[in-house]
Amino acid sequence: MKKVFALLLVLVLSFSLVACGGSAEPANNGGTEGTEKKIRVAAVPQYPPEEWAQTVLSGIRAACDYYGYDCDDFDCNGETDLQNSILEDCIVQGYDVIIVQCNDGTSQGAILQEAMDAGIVVVDFDCLVMQGADGVSNCTASVKNNDYQGGADALELLVSAVGEDATILYVQENPGVGSGLYRNNGLRAAAEKYPNLKMLTSRPSESGRAAYQAWVQDWILSNPEISGVFCYFGDASIGAYYGCKEADRTDIKIVGYDATEEQVNIMNADGKDCNLIASIALYPGVMGGVCVEAAHEVLENGYSKGTPDEIVWMENGLLTPDNSATFVDSIWSQPVTDWSQFG
Repeated sequence: MKKVFALLLVLVLSFSLVACGGSAEPANNGGTEGTEKKIRVAAVPQYPPEEWAQTVLSGIRAACDYYGYDCDDFDCNGETDLQNSILEDCIVQGYDVIIVQCNDGTSQGAILQEAMDAGIVVVDFDCLVMQGADGVSNCTASVKNNDYQGGADALELLVSAVGEDATILYVQENPGVGSGLYRNNGLRAAAEKYPNLKMLTSRPSESGRAAYQAWVQDWILSNPEISGVFCYFGDASIGAYYGCKEADRTDIKIVGYDATEEQVNIMNADGKDCNLIASIALYPGVMGGVCVEAAHEVLENGYSKGTPDEIVWMENGLLTPDNSATFVDSIWSQPVTDWSQFG
């Protein structure tokens, strides 16, 4: 991969995270102020009911308020066909910016190219359009964390907790979801250093926490030797936590992802003995705002990608029971990216 640009994540004063339900209808109708047309932004995350997605949307809204943009968010319920239909509607309605977390990065390049051909700025985040072996994106701008490193770090945390001869269960990635693929690739690559590790994987047919709670219970019932679990996204992490707790298997160590507010609360309540031993932090409230920053740089300052692999990289963090009482996951409040690095 060509030059990678490191984003120095500046944490600001934390605001309360307010979860707002997503809707298949726009949150507002856009509008004008006087005779000047306001920039209209459409935010289309994968699965708005997730706590992580709501925090991203909070960051997007905060940055849109800062720049004076109108923002509508849409709920595709994790369904690629519905997300494509929403994107088509956004193209027809003439949005100026689309901020999208792809449901299927291997198939959605065409519709996002259609949006860009219509003059719409497209910012993909977290799960990018996967074009090429490295998952580079041809969208106008791209924002993400180092998923591969996050998965590798998770494996090392589990090995430290359960040993090199353990049996580890992990959530199988959904086809086309780039973030899950790269996180699990990092996990699997790190596991190759430990030949005595036994790695088990699958995923439930349903989405949501309850499905992952039942999933982990089924696995530990049939494989009681499981001593570690890795979940590459937040709701699966919380489902696995409650599944182990209900099965009276709090000896099983879990490394989760997203470091959501609920995971912070779990660690604070359980203290040092919490079996959710870590969660890779992505700072979604800042990520959402950086997506709007990227759109602003395109619209106002003429930013354009030098190459498809030019990604605005956000730095991973780590939530643990040791730092949960002081962990800060801020909502975006002002520009954090030095755009002079780009171009």
